[in-house]
Amino acid sequence: MLRGLNIVAFALALMAVALGCETTKKVGTPLDRAREFYEDGDMDDAFVLASEAAASTDAVTMQRAQLVAGLSAMDMGRPDAESWLLKASTGPDGEAAGTALASMATIQERSGRIEAAAQSMHRASMMLSGSEQGRARSEAQRLAKAVPSKSKPSSDAAQASSLGSQSGAQKAAGTNKPEAPKKAAKADPASKVQAPAAKPSSEKWTLQAGAFESKKKADILAAELEKETDARGLPVPEVVTVKVRGKAMYRVQVGVYDSRELAKAALETWGRKGILLGTTD
Repeated sequence: MLRGLNIVAFALALMAVALGCETTKKVGTPLDRAREFYEDGDMDDAFVLASEAAASTDAVTMQRAQLVAGLSAMDMGRPDAESWLLKASTGPDGEAAGTALASMATIQERSGRIEAAAQSMHRASMMLSGSEQGRARSEAQRLAKAVPSKSKPSSDAAQASSLGSQSGAQKAAGTNKPEAPKKAAKADPASKVQAPAAKPSSEKWTLQAGAFESKKKADILAAELEKETDARGLPVPEVVTVKVRGKAMYRVQVGVYDSRELAKAALETWGRKGILLGTTD
């Protein structure tokens, strides 16, 4: 479904893969409960429990708890979100590390650090697997193309520098004579081949409000959001079923847009935190 993010784009779907099967609130470890709170949109409780679980002596549990803490902090707009995700990106669980890096790329892109975002997403693509790896690669390529090109000396300045050096050498050798002007090369008519027109992008963009292993939870969230989206003139939320590593996931999707700009404008109109912006398959 989603191929990336400002974003914000892998967090919910990948966390379900990275952290295992679902549990019931108030049952299981602090990490299990933190994940449940996160999936239900209760970021405050998710962050508190994940922070507690991050003190575990087990390296994998610690890393996964750091991931949930980072994702929760990111959705709440906390300044320490990137720090939590950075910790999670260095643990032994490759899927969790890849998810953390992809989420870090979202924060970096939002803050204008495009080159850092491209690097983080590239690293994520080397740690993730399956369709998530393909999406991370696609996002890494998009970000790499968006990196501002570094300033280069103009051709006129380079030519002037070259002529200056040549003139100095001529004076030193006592041969400071003007060179005969060179004839401009004639253009080859056969070389005038018109470049093919770029094809319009067929990518469609969407807003994702959540991703669950439980269809019931996805249906509940879609119903809860319908009144809110209707009040803002947005499409009715839909539950879309996708396969993630052979396992069914249920994503709550709001609208399909012809461009990233249109989807971003819809997201700004909505103004709701925790919504992912990405492309559809």
